[in-house]
Amino acid sequence: MVSKLYLLAFFLLFSGAAFAQNTAIIKGHVNDKNNNEPLTGAVISIDGNKSSVVVNLQGEYTFVNIAPGKLQVSVKYIGYLDYSESINIDAGQTLVLNIKIDQNTQNLNEVSVVGRLPTEDEAASRANEKNSDNLKNVISAQAIAKSPDINAANVLQRVSGVTIQRNGNGDDAYAIVRGLEPRYNNTLINGIQIASPDNKTREVSLSVVPSDLLARIEVDKTLTPEMEGDAIGGTVNMVFKDAPDQREISATSSIGYEQLFIDRKFVDFSKNDIHTYSPSEMNGPNYIAQPGDFTRSNLDFKNIQAPPSETFSVSYGERFLKNKLGFIIGNSYQNNYFGSNTEGNDGNADPNDPDKRPRINDIYNRAVSSRQILNNVIAHLDYKINDKNKIMLDNIFLYSRVEEALFNADTSITGGNGGRTISGTGPVSITRQSTVTNQYIENLKLSGNHALGEHFLFDWYGAFSDAFVRTPDQAAINSNILISYDPATGFTKTPEFFDNIDRIWAHNNDKDFDGAGKITYKTKVKNALVEIKAGGLYRHKTRYNYEDEYTLQNVPNANGGKPEFTNIYTVQWLVYNVYGAGTNNINNYTATEDVSAYYGMAKVTFPKLEIIAGLRAETTSQDIHVIQDITNASDITKNYTDMLPSINLKYKLTEITNLRLAYYASISRPAYFELSPTVSTGASSGISTVGNPALLHTTANNYDLRYEIFPKADEQIFIGTYYKQLTNPIEFAYVGGNSSVIMPINTGSAKVAGIELAFTKFIGDFGLSGNYAYNYSDDVDNRKINRLNPTQDTIEHRMLSGASVHDLNVSFLYRNKKAALNAQVAFQYLGKTLVGRYPDNGDNYIQQPMSVLAFSADKGIGKHFTVFTKLNNLLNTHTTVVLHNFQNGNEITKATYLVGMRYNY
Repeated sequence: MVSKLYLLAFFLLFSGAAFAQNTAIIKGHVNDKNNNEPLTGAVISIDGNKSSVVVNLQGEYTFVNIAPGKLQVSVKYIGYLDYSESINIDAGQTLVLNIKIDQNTQNLNEVSVVGRLPTEDEAASRANEKNSDNLKNVISAQAIAKSPDINAANVLQRVSGVTIQRNGNGDDAYAIVRGLEPRYNNTLINGIQIASPDNKTREVSLSVVPSDLLARIEVDKTLTPEMEGDAIGGTVNMVFKDAPDQREISATSSIGYEQLFIDRKFVDFSKNDIHTYSPSEMNGPNYIAQPGDFTRSNLDFKNIQAPPSETFSVSYGERFLKNKLGFIIGNSYQNNYFGSNTEGNDGNADPNDPDKRPRINDIYNRAVSSRQILNNVIAHLDYKINDKNKIMLDNIFLYSRVEEALFNADTSITGGNGGRTISGTGPVSITRQSTVTNQYIENLKLSGNHALGEHFLFDWYGAFSDAFVRTPDQAAINSNILISYDPATGFTKTPEFFDNIDRIWAHNNDKDFDGAGKITYKTKVKNALVEIKAGGLYRHKTRYNYEDEYTLQNVPNANGGKPEFTNIYTVQWLVYNVYGAGTNNINNYTATEDVSAYYGMAKVTFPKLEIIAGLRAETTSQDIHVIQDITNASDITKNYTDMLPSINLKYKLTEITNLRLAYYASISRPAYFELSPTVSTGASSGISTVGNPALLHTTANNYDLRYEIFPKADEQIFIGTYYKQLTNPIEFAYVGGNSSVIMPINTGSAKVAGIELAFTKFIGDFGLSGNYAYNYSDDVDNRKINRLNPTQDTIEHRMLSGASVHDLNVSFLYRNKKAALNAQVAFQYLGKTLVGRYPDNGDNYIQQPMSVLAFSADKGIGKHFTVFTKLNNLLNTHTTVVLHNFQNGNEITKATYLVGMRYNY
């Protein structure tokens, strides 16, 4: 047997040697002709893409088992001239072919549809920024992998001029671009607007987008006519992985933990008995709900040790049929445990203060425990019919499930409900709430590129975007106690009394159907290249929102008072509204929106100057149908057309330096529910929100100037300034001096201006990367209450909501290519931020400055494996909000620790 194995091994070695003698090897480097930088990601092919490889980080490439003879070698790389060379190679020969190519200073006159070029490394991202028609920032997949971040929201907060707005529990995150809140920004997936899963706004949480499936994130700071016009702050485009030029297999797995759950327990509850549908949904609107229709186990809370968080992702891509057919499929799974502890103080006007300044009226302590499951799938197919025609199919499916337990204890300091006599006393309202939210977002896009003759190119796409959310049986049990003090007996407290239970079922759906096309004409006129584009877009959007709510009241005890609460299994209740509130709930609405857009633009490229100018027209038609009560319904219709001119100028001072100047007009449409005339009241805040059918959409004129340098392929220096003039900005304000009712209004006008700086520089193995943004905003608020004369409103000049005055990111980098070692210390500073408006003039809710520190490192092991660690919030930074002269809120989150391994083939 052993002799047979030796014979087989000898035969294989002999056959391999004989085969190697009949083939050849080609290897070498691909570099920039001017600065000799390696062109990582360049595609080098032999004989018309019959065989191709991608240049590695060191600029190296290798072909093995090449048939001898006369061959054609070609190289393609974004921003560089195509390279081609004929060679002759003999059997058994190893040919070293080093290639240097020039940057492309002019666009080629002919039009062709070529294969995908690599865009996932830092050099390609810098080339993208340098050669783009508009101002943009690009984060590559390479930078994302080396950062401390695991989702798109965390990645984006490291972009110049971009901060992240989070909800109170940290599981939702929305982009604020240049100090403009999420309503003023546009969110795209692969260039297509995303349907929103939010029940009242257009916003999309970026925390559900996994970073390990992204090829890059593009933040467009200025617009061209071919881009959608509803982006005053900017556009965030998340580009997912594309089909590779050769087989690629990658897998990542990690495990982590949050410091918060080392210091306290995780609160859990049963999800097994939760009813997907409310009693009226299951049995019809005339069904009389019974006490037994409502489960108890989802209000049975238990303290457990939180399991570790875990992530896993895998992707596989390849090309077939002589590189005509390419595909990639990927899956990312995350199971994260996180939470927060919040100490808060609510304020109201002090009647004993002649100026009616705010004072503390209650104190609350809130603890949140959340589990978020993300399961996301991407799929891409492209087929290159020939050099002139290519079609692509992309599908992105993002699934999120959040299980949240909330405990809130609220002590009244003032008021007629007893109030506080000394520290430690007062009536305490206790809420225990369980929420499970299931959500998905899907984007399906079919597109094509077609060259028509020598000068024309036709691009098109059809897209479907769908967002759906279901929150089945959000359950909250409310109870209360009274703490008193007597000098003779000391502190005493009553038993905990059961008050009531709120049960809410909610679901909503947002669907977009898009179609778009454009035709491009390219020609050369003397020493200038001319490119003319014309195109259009049509989108039909449908949206519905459904809520059903039941209130379960306590069964009085023998004395007619509230019963004591010991646990959820002993309390008894009666159904207060036996029919629920599904049919006539004021939060129920249906809406449609149709957007038609047409544009024309021209791009003229001279040796030094590039001009992109044109006009876009967008027509919007909105229809909202809202049920106000049993007998009344409201229908609101809005129709408007906007003409949106723009011009982008780019002047090439040197081969590595650009000066850019831009102007563009843009809009922001109201959210659907903001146009509704109905009133909804917050269960815990007591503040009512009323819609405004007279609300107008916001328009803006935007101006930008930027100076940029690209010293090396992966280095950059930007410095720029911007100015925006907003007409009819939309913000929420208190109505007519009533501090308990707010509504969306047009505040008249607002100004936004700022300075941005970004830089990346390496000296040997050490590097420094960072950015800084200063943001100034002035919003004219004429709905603020005049303290000295409450019957009159007064005008206040203040910053826009969501705007951070200072935004600084600095990363200290270490990269050792020989040792395959990378490390990064990332520091972020956010200046004070306006997060809410108080009804009285002069006081607002201000988030205090905060500093955040993170660390990440990775080490290559062998050819295919990398181990890494990502450590976040190492300073245990709190989020603190101040109102007037007291702390309104202090949200405590702590450090997270994560280690993992990555495989790449």
